[in-house]
Amino acid sequence: FYNNFLGFSLYILEIYYNASTIHNMSDQIEYIDIVDRDNNIIGTSTAKEAHEQKLLHRVVGVLLFDIHGNLFFQSGTKYNLLDLSVGGHVMKDESYIDAAKREMSEELNLETELQHISIFYPEDQARFGHFWLIYEAIMPESWEFKPTLEVPDLIKMEYKDVLLKINESPELFTKGFLNVF
Repeated sequence: FYNNFLGFSLYILEIYYNASTIHNMSDQIEYIDIVDRDNNIIGTSTAKEAHEQKLLHRVVGVLLFDIHGNLFFQSGTKYNLLDLSVGGHVMKDESYIDAAKREMSEELNLETELQHISIFYPEDQARFGHFWLIYEAIMPESWEFKPTLEVPDLIKMEYKDVLLKINESPELFTKGFLNVF
C-alpha cells in the first residue's frame, strides 16, 4: 500500500507542478518573430497581435510515429479536434529545432531525435499567418504518454486510416493538421 500511495502522491505532485508551470507560462506574453514570405525576420510582435493582424510568423509541428508507423494525434485539446502530435509558436530569436524540442517537452514530456520534413506557407488556408516547419519523430519504445494540461490525450492511428479519415471526414482534424498533411 505504501509504495502505491507514494507513487500516487508523486504523480499528483507532478501534475500540480506541470499545471502551475503551464499556468504561469500562459500568463506570460509570447513574443514571436514576424517574417516575410521568404521567411526572413522583419519584426517582432506578440502571438496574440500576430493572429489578430494575420502577421506572418513561424510555427513548428511534429508528426510523432511509433516503430510500426502509427501516427499519434493530440485529442481533447482546446479545439476538440484531432491535431498534430506536437505544435506551437517559434519564440523570438528561437530556432525552429529548439522550438520543436521545447514544445515536445512541454506538451508530451518527450525528448527524441527530430527529422526535418518540410517548410512552407499554406497561402490557400492561412488563417493565422503561420509559416510552418514540420518535423517527424519516432517515439522511443520505452516512452509512455502521461496526460498534461496542454495535451490531455494522445491517440494513435494507422497511416491508412489517417488517409481514409482525411478524405471522408476532414472536419475531425484541425486546420493546422490538414495544412501539414
